[in-house]
Amino acid sequence: MDDAQPANPQAPPPADVHPPEPASPPAPGVTPGDPQSPPADEMSPDELPKPSRRTLILLVTPIIILSAAGTIASAFIPALAARHPLLLITLDARNRMLVLAREVDPVWFFVVGFLRRTLSDPLFYILGMLYGDRAIRWLEKKGGGGALVTITEGWFQKASYLMVFLFPGAIVCALAGATKMKAWAFAACNVSGTITSLILIRIFSDAISSPVDAVVRFFDRHLVATTVVSVALVILSLFLNKVQGKLDPDLEELEDDTASGPPAP
Repeated sequence: MDDAQPANPQAPPPADVHPPEPASPPAPGVTPGDPQSPPADEMSPDELPKPSRRTLILLVTPIIILSAAGTIASAFIPALAARHPLLLITLDARNRMLVLAREVDPVWFFVVGFLRRTLSDPLFYILGMLYGDRAIRWLEKKGGGGALVTITEGWFQKASYLMVFLFPGAIVCALAGATKMKAWAFAACNVSGTITSLILIRIFSDAISSPVDAVVRFFDRHLVATTVVSVALVILSLFLNKVQGKLDPDLEELEDDTASGPPAP
């Protein structure tokens, strides 16, 4: 006789075993922080939640104000360079303005020059971070550049940190944000590059002090005539930019997902 114990007649029959169902894909429109959503630092800029119109206006408004200040400085270069050089670099601290303002006290030269040159860079960085390639295309349309922008994008892909150090303009700063460069790395390259450029510009302007002083004296002797010519040229430039649509904010282009071109490098 078999010694094996008989099966318990009261035990329930084994339940059917089914393989686990695959997890359903994330629902469209899931925001970062949901369990089904990837971490924000793993999402491309175009996958991040769309910023509100209020956020966009708060970001673009200071950019427009700083651009207007630069336009005013360009229109009144003769008068400002001859009589108010510190105001000149407060409005616009591009290289040529800094060279013309060589007579400004070194402390004010570096403090005002540094603040004015770096003031807009974080704005462009955030713009690129929030809007990705749409920000690059928007800046390209507003500022022109064409082939130069394409070249800049190519070089940025090869040497992003060096580009921020050497050429922290609108496109480069926006590219830094669009390609998700770490904020601390962007700030370090931007600050160190700006300080270096100010030192080099000051040395250069002192080295060519004679021709620079001659230009400033010429402006001072012919203040009205040179200022009128300068203002007229700026007005002509604004008219041409208006005709080309560069003066219109066109914020809808930044918000339109379909307006995006190829991904930023």
